[in-house]
Amino acid sequence: MFKFFPSRARLFSLACCCVVASTQGMAQDADSASVQELYELIKAQQAQLEAQQERIDQLTEILTSNQDQITETTERAEQAELIATATADQVEVLSEQTGDDTNRWFDNVRVGGYGEVLYNNGTSSSSTNELDVQRFIFYINNEFTDTLRFISEVEIEHTFISDDDRSPGAIELEQAFIEWDYLARHSLQAGLYLVPVGILNEVHEPDTFFGVERNQIESRIIPTTYRVNGLQFLGRFGNGWSYNLGIHEGLFFESGSSGELTIRDSRQNGARAEVDNPAFTGRLRYTGVPGLELAAALHYQTDFTQDGSARGNIGREGVFDELGNSVTDLSGVLAEAHAIYRNGSFEFRGLYARWFIDDDIENVFDGGVNTGIGRDEQYGFYLEPSWRFTNQWGVFGRYEQFDERAGSDVGLAADSERRRVLFGVNYWLHPNVVFKADYQLEFDEADRSLDGFNLGVGWSF
Repeated sequence: MFKFFPSRARLFSLACCCVVASTQGMAQDADSASVQELYELIKAQQAQLEAQQERIDQLTEILTSNQDQITETTERAEQAELIATATADQVEVLSEQTGDDTNRWFDNVRVGGYGEVLYNNGTSSSSTNELDVQRFIFYINNEFTDTLRFISEVEIEHTFISDDDRSPGAIELEQAFIEWDYLARHSLQAGLYLVPVGILNEVHEPDTFFGVERNQIESRIIPTTYRVNGLQFLGRFGNGWSYNLGIHEGLFFESGSSGELTIRDSRQNGARAEVDNPAFTGRLRYTGVPGLELAAALHYQTDFTQDGSARGNIGREGVFDELGNSVTDLSGVLAEAHAIYRNGSFEFRGLYARWFIDDDIENVFDGGVNTGIGRDEQYGFYLEPSWRFTNQWGVFGRYEQFDERAGSDVGLAADSERRRVLFGVNYWLHPNVVFKADYQLEFDEADRSLDGFNLGVGWSF
């Protein structure tokens, strides 16, 4: 019987054919799937491109619609720039014409002031308790240039002034001068200014010193506030040294027994002041050591009588002797020295001042009363330690001694020396607002019984 058995070669060939046929079928299936997926991907990308194109078209439309507005805004900005440039040019022209390099005048104006309200319980008169707006001051300053400025102060005392005899008030011009820096560190003041003598005459805002009232030496011997019309040169040498040198109106004595012969009441205050005989003031000050100030001043009066002047039109009666003859040629010198030392919370102030006046003043009479007796010598000094134990609280003590008739001890000059002790506290509610309280003890041979207390509030700005 015949049997068919394929050879190995045939079997291998047959297997290869089957594999080839199977691979071709699978390739055809794979190609068909890849084409379908690629088609779907292209469709999705096409949709995204169409959406992006639509957004681009919308943005293009918005930009196109705003183009006119952008153009109009640009044109307006250009016009505004042209106007601003023209305005700046005009301001520069005006500034050159006026000599002012600023665009707004009020940028260089400074306004401020200070004041105080006081209560005195038996310290000015043994039978008087007094509440008073003692002073209110406002000042207006203007800086024309870096080297030229104007300084002014106007003072209202005791709230009002009227034709009523009970009206205690006054309106006074305290300062009004031009200051010109003619050299670096050297200046000239012309007008009504404060005489550079003592500690308080130039700087007397109530928040800058201890005690409710100003000390008596810088009220009676140095007649604070002492202002004059004149010229003053001032400047700094370096190493802490500075100077003042001025020529100005002098004091003007009268014979009246109501006080016209006192230093304080003989101030002319720049009001139609007699200048037949001017006065001179010089001061040298040293501040080269931190916390230390030393100063000495000389104030020379060529003639307190102003050549025997008597001007009834302004109530100046003149100075006369016992027989009614005019007294002239009363010259005098005030010598003053002071020291201030600060070390942390501790401060010490000490001041001495003395007048040397022509002896002929002792021959001045008024109504048969020798009002000039003892006035050829007048002096005063005080010592004041203080301690600020916080930024707001401080305490002080002060010893004062002065005599306005130290040249004699007879008549009106008897028992004329006055001595006081004060101690008290300051509370600064703000660096420029202070509440004050002190107690005063007066002990001297006249036994004036001026023991009492004072209260006050002061401010500056």
